[in-house]
This record gives sequence, structure tokens and C-alpha cells, in this order.
Amino acid sequence: MGNLLRRGSGAVVIVAIALTAGCAAQDPKPQKPEVLTASRAGGVYLDAVCPINEAWDSADYELDRLRLVVGRGGSNSKAFAASMQGVAEASATAAKQLAPKDQAWPEEAKAHIAEVRDTLLADQKQALKVAKLPAKDAVVYTWQDREDIGVAAAEARASLGLPADPELACTQWAEQQKSKKDAKPTKDSSD
Repeated sequence: MGNLLRRGSGAVVIVAIALTAGCAAQDPKPQKPEVLTASRAGGVYLDAVCPINEAWDSADYELDRLRLVVGRGGSNSKAFAASMQGVAEASATAAKQLAPKDQAWPEEAKAHIAEVRDTLLADQKQALKVAKLPAKDAVVYTWQDREDIGVAAAEARASLGLPADPELACTQWAEQQKSKKDAKPTKDSSD
């Protein structure tokens, strides 16, 4: 009987160890996010916001076309509405990219990035609203908080050591990324 008890207690210990190991594997301790270096943070920022410039270029083009349509008495705003949808999508995507879960912004940039993220989320809502406007209202619409958006973006660029001019920053970033891509060795096609 004494031998049976020892075997039983050994089994209890083994089961307890297995359960503890199982719980530990299922509930890992959350790790602190990696703080981005200044140069990496600038790249993450530009990857997020530069596509918005392209969406705005398209929206500006469609707004000019819509003004011509309205000037001729027309009211078809489908292309303009689609371009504003593009602005909304680009803003939402950028806002999400500016809140990485596994990385943290450098301390000097955190508040500025958070402000840019807030303006992007506001832009997303506003773009969706403008996309639904009748053509005659869309062509005279004044974008809300334009100055705040520009100030937030300028402060974020400054805190990340990026050029003050947003177009220049994005152009330089695109050229740098293209150079990196072009410099990658390609696999020999004769293999």
C-alpha cells in the first residue's frame, strides 16, 4: 500500500507540472515593445503617411474635374466620391500603421505621432462625409482643421529628423527605398 501511495503522489506531481507548463505556454508575459531608432521611426512614419499624399493628389485632380462639371451644369460626382473614399482608406491605414503593437516611438516623437494619428482618424471621417455631398456642395466645401493637420505633421517630421517639406520627405524616402530595392542581388536566371 505504501508503494501505491508513492506512485500516486508521483503522478499528482507530474500532472501538476504538466498543467503549470501548459498554463505558462498559453499565457506568456507580454513583452515591452521595441523602441524604434530615430532612423527606423522616420521610415515607419513615411511608409504610413506618404501614400496619403498620393490619395490627396487624386482627390485634388477629381475636385478640379468636378468643378468643371458643375460649371457646365452637371452633377456627376462619382469619380470625386471614389477619390474621397481613397483618402478615407489611406488615412485609416496610416493611422493603424502609426500605432504599431510591437514597436514604440522614440520618446520625443510619441506625442506628435499620436496627434498625427488623431488628425488622420478625423480626416477619415471627414472624407467619408465629403464623399456623400452633392456635387455643388462638394466643390465649395472647406476642409475642417486644415491648419491643425499641417502643424501636427510638421511637428512629427521635426521630432523624427525628417525634412520640413512633406513632399520632399516622401520623394527622398521613395528614392531611398528604390535604391535599396535596386541594390538587392537578383538570383541568376541560369540556375
